[in-house]
Amino acid sequence: MGANHVVPTGHFPPLRMAVLLAATALLEAGAACWALGAGGLNLPFSGAIPVELLPQLLGGLALALAVFCAPLFFSILPLRAGEGGGPSAPSPYPLPQGERGTSALLGPAFFASVWQAGSLGFALLVLGRLTPLAPAGILQTCVWLALCALAGVFLAQLCPRAFAGIMFTWIIALPVSGYFLAEAFLSSPGGAGGWTSASGGLRGLLHWLLSLSPGTALSGALTGLLPDGSVWAWKAPFLLLCILNGVLYYVHWAFDFGNKNEGGGPATPH
Repeated sequence: MGANHVVPTGHFPPLRMAVLLAATALLEAGAACWALGAGGLNLPFSGAIPVELLPQLLGGLALALAVFCAPLFFSILPLRAGEGGGPSAPSPYPLPQGERGTSALLGPAFFASVWQAGSLGFALLVLGRLTPLAPAGILQTCVWLALCALAGVFLAQLCPRAFAGIMFTWIIALPVSGYFLAEAFLSSPGGAGGWTSASGGLRGLLHWLLSLSPGTALSGALTGLLPDGSVWAWKAPFLLLCILNGVLYYVHWAFDFGNKNEGGGPATPH
């Protein structure tokens, strides 16, 4: 794992982040207008998707944009020893000068997360004209997206090379593995009675896998039900994701603090 430093730009938010956030907001607003067929226009494929699925699809779009943009928000510098000129190569940006590292990361990352959540919330309010959406569901969906987006930014900074694999495992492999587990149970002699007769441990494991994967949890927050039909319980997943963000922030701060103690040279271990 190699941590990175954020390169100071003098702008808040950084120009690259501002452009990406504006693009995500426009895409989500355009998707909502397309779903509504705004202005009575005959938009291509407008109305082809069942109305009740539009909020989940819009949430999936927002989550995909958050994951895609997380590694692109900042210009970063590697801190791993030996990169950029050998073990004792000095940093081209002196650490004591300017806002860098953790202090430069948290504010813009939090802003980006809240912005993306707000954009999704506005688009969901627009879609509420087509299909009934509970205000609590919209709020929980927006908070969940903000927490996932914030974790994505931290992971992109701490594990830039492994970021794609981590997000693929978290968003796709986690729920798919749960469904494979359920299918294996139903195909076994003990599963002849159906999924409703499955043991509590197996069903509980699938429930947790779906509750912690960003996409399925977002659907559960929006509708109140997870894809397996179980009731979405928001407190434990929200708490675990907050703890994850805290741990990631602390790890990033530890890398930053170690580098500063070395007077600007790379001090992070392999």
